[in-house]
Amino acid sequence: MRAGGSYRALPLAGALAVPARVVTVWQVVRGPVCGVGLTLTGCALRSSIPGLDRWLLPLVGLIVAVSLIPLAAELYRCDRRAQAEEVRG
Repeated sequence: MRAGGSYRALPLAGALAVPARVVTVWQVVRGPVCGVGLTLTGCALRSSIPGLDRWLLPLVGLIVAVSLIPLAAELYRCDRRAQAEEVRG
């Protein structure tokens, strides 16, 4: 049982031909566990590290910016390919 659309968000699972049922189960389990775990970790860190609020937001911004680098690189490559094809005719 394979569902091609479910692999758009999980390219590695699609490349490894992981069954859709397995991917779905792990995504359903992982979502709440990560959400609750990150929330509790944040609460624990905030109460144990003084001044955390001062540098946490810039750190999150940096992580988001770094995570967008592959997307920007791919957009750049696609644009270069389109320009090269346009020149070739």
